[in-house]
Amino acid sequence: MTAQPDGSGWSLHLFPEICREDPARAAVLDATLYHTRACVDPPVASTRCTFPPGEGDSASSAVCLSIPPEAVQLWSPQRPHLYGLKLSLRAAGDDEQEVDEVISYAALRTIHIHKDQILLNGEAQYLRLVLDQGYYPEGLWTAPSVEALRRDIELAREIGFNGARLHQKVFEPLYFSLADELGFMVFCEFPDWNGGCSNRWEVSDEYQDLLTSEWKRTVKDLHNHPSICCWGPFNEFGPKNGWHHHRGVGGGFQHRYDAETRRRKVEKHRSFVRRVVQQTRQLDLQKRPVHDSSGWIHIDTDLWSFHDYEQRPKQFSDRLAMPQHLVEGRQGEPLFVAEYAGVALDLGGPYGLNPSHLLAGYAGRSKEGQLPTDMEEALKRISGLTQAIYNAEDYTGFCCTQLYDVEYEKNGLVRYDRQRKFPLASLQQIFDGRWQKGRWQGAAP
Repeated sequence: MTAQPDGSGWSLHLFPEICREDPARAAVLDATLYHTRACVDPPVASTRCTFPPGEGDSASSAVCLSIPPEAVQLWSPQRPHLYGLKLSLRAAGDDEQEVDEVISYAALRTIHIHKDQILLNGEAQYLRLVLDQGYYPEGLWTAPSVEALRRDIELAREIGFNGARLHQKVFEPLYFSLADELGFMVFCEFPDWNGGCSNRWEVSDEYQDLLTSEWKRTVKDLHNHPSICCWGPFNEFGPKNGWHHHRGVGGGFQHRYDAETRRRKVEKHRSFVRRVVQQTRQLDLQKRPVHDSSGWIHIDTDLWSFHDYEQRPKQFSDRLAMPQHLVEGRQGEPLFVAEYAGVALDLGGPYGLNPSHLLAGYAGRSKEGQLPTDMEEALKRISGLTQAIYNAEDYTGFCCTQLYDVEYEKNGLVRYDRQRKFPLASLQQIFDGRWQKGRWQGAAP
């Protein structure tokens, strides 16, 4: 499905694929759009598409549903309207016997990049995202219930976030349906980890084949969800822990291999990233932004991001003002702090307190930046780091690490079992957008 404004109304375009038992017999597809998901109210729009005998099982052109102006309600985090959609397949003939029927839903919304801003339905959005790794004490990467999926989205929205980066995991299909329903913008990402320090640049042919094929299926399967506002095939792709290993966009190894070997490895990496990004753009008929790699090195991207876990708000603010090599090569793309904070506070959880040799989070490089010792200190640090991004008016938003503690990494805003770590009102004051400055003041509440 794709949707776009059409004069004073909107058009919903469907690209059906069917499977016929008898190719010699024509098939008829009826598509009906309803104002609500119950599909019982009077139709908003309807159309019919005929698949002639002997032809392919994909529509030669889009099936178009024209939605009149008075029936248009756009999907957004503030008002996530979903229309009911009924698809009925019939075998052509005198009786037009029904072969199959599907009840689904659709939404009207556009999302695209304009200069250094992200526009949803033509309006600038300030991204207040939270990192969600999709972990659960009851099942690790397996959600124990639909209620658990819903709870995490509602928890993030309650704190004040308008979306999430779904980090290093393709989430359950039900998650995206709930995000559609609740009005939650998400970055759909892939678990792309390829190995240790050297393998962040040295990708094998087998790894390339695996990621390319699985990511292609991911984009096709999840294509219609309005909640997905960006695709992210890679995370921190490039040399592990290190800008010092490379220089410039695409980088390279400074002290590894001879010059020709370095050039060859870097070019293989760059070509791979470009190919995956181009494939994503071709598959996505909705033309969502593609975030080539969250953090580190960008090669072909619609968003320019970096990760920075500086724990001192003053120093963090200074770095946001002058990111230097972190934006080398940027050509006006929206600037986004895709990971920050990670402020640890170990209040226990399903596994109790961490043993002394396992830090609960990211320690800074000075005494001032070490792990906080109590709730008040942790909140003050989270607030100061977030305020620094709000004050840096060139940024289109942030993604805070992270929604809940994960195993021994206790830098979440709630515990691993989703119990409170901080007063809700204190978190809302930080993340609900009231501190947005300049052109972002009042944007994307």
